[in-house]
Amino acid sequence: MSDTRAAVSTSFDFESYINNYTGYTRISRALFIAKQRRTPITLAIEAYKSALKDVQELTFNTTKYTQILEQLNALLRSQNQPEIPIDEQWLKNTAKKCKQTIDTLDAQLKVAKSHINKEEIRISHQEIGNFYYKKGDFANALKNYVRTRDYCIGSSHVLEMCFNTIKIYIDEGNFSHVIQTYISRAESIPNVKDDADTIARLRCCQAIVALGMTSGSGVNSRSGGQQQPSDFYITKYRSIANALTEISFESATSTHNAVNDIISPNDIAIYGSLCALITYSRNELYTKVLNNVNFKSFLVMEPDLYHLVESFYKSKYAVCFDLLENRFRPSLEMDMYLQPHHVETMIQLVREKSMVQYCLPYSVIDMRKMATAFNMSLTTLEDELCALIAKKGKIAARIDSHRKILRTNKQEKRSQAFEKSLLAGEDFEKSTKALLLRLNMMKADLIVKNVKN
Repeated sequence: MSDTRAAVSTSFDFESYINNYTGYTRISRALFIAKQRRTPITLAIEAYKSALKDVQELTFNTTKYTQILEQLNALLRSQNQPEIPIDEQWLKNTAKKCKQTIDTLDAQLKVAKSHINKEEIRISHQEIGNFYYKKGDFANALKNYVRTRDYCIGSSHVLEMCFNTIKIYIDEGNFSHVIQTYISRAESIPNVKDDADTIARLRCCQAIVALGMTSGSGVNSRSGGQQQPSDFYITKYRSIANALTEISFESATSTHNAVNDIISPNDIAIYGSLCALITYSRNELYTKVLNNVNFKSFLVMEPDLYHLVESFYKSKYAVCFDLLENRFRPSLEMDMYLQPHHVETMIQLVREKSMVQYCLPYSVIDMRKMATAFNMSLTTLEDELCALIAKKGKIAARIDSHRKILRTNKQEKRSQAFEKSLLAGEDFEKSTKALLLRLNMMKADLIVKNVKN
């Protein structure tokens, strides 16, 4: 049976994209792209071949190798292309090497335990964990990483244990509350906030976990399915924006602390900017993103992204959404942490926020001009505005569908001033009564006194 896939833009440069990552993240992202139905056949084959090569070069995971090879050959058969033969020699050599390595490590652990040397026992468990991680046995890797906790001597050992454990949960795609516990534990280590390299890795982990925790439920509003309240997403997206805009560019890109095994510098720019567009006020967007010297170093890696954020800030919404839909959407849909749950939600929330901002200064709005400003049809705009007014309550307005006019319900400043004055008067009256009551009680000697033995 032939493999039918939807055609997408072929401008996606897979090689430059995948070279931003290392380790299991590189393999997982390649496989995610290969398995997407929207991925063109040629790109899927390229992604499978890249993952197959990386598994052989970076891991001892023979099971993953055979799985990828079967999937790749099935795709090649559907296109009447020659299959890739299995590398029996590599499988044989890898199995032999794994047997020798684990025997050596087990013997090393036994010696360490016989000497009752805490540091040697910790190192042995960590090396065994590293071996199982490379083999793809995450359960045994996690077990050995956690065992190092009992033999940690300094704070650096605890931090190393936390990061190893977090890495396992992220690579497994397990974003339960347990991983957040280890992140919090790492943050609570004394003086850790003074280490920019450690903070950079922690913030990257926090961002990925927040995306993973919100991707399990909720679908976009256009699909007609059940959707989580936007407030839930906004809270998570704000935490992601805050985390990523704090990361030091030097720490994230340094050779000794590169975060490419978790997230790439380009992802930091993309995730941080999109979440900032959704959740930051105009003033925050300027100070924390556009005028943030540190974060601008990440934006330099994605020049169109800076133009997108600047266009949104300057209310050039047609330019903003043209870039978002045509330049970034195809690559966002190839991202394993954004697709399928976040891409539509993010774009929809950015669109809603821009419409709310557009309507704020006006009491009467010509919907034809507004449709032109957003580069969308009048019918689509009217549907979007109806949803914002009736269902979500984000705009207080009425639509004159015949004349295509939007009239906002603005409260008069005079009424607002009266309401504030009345509230201030009520607060003053309450505080005055409380003060008089206290004075009268003191005068009547109705107060609690210290009793000395």
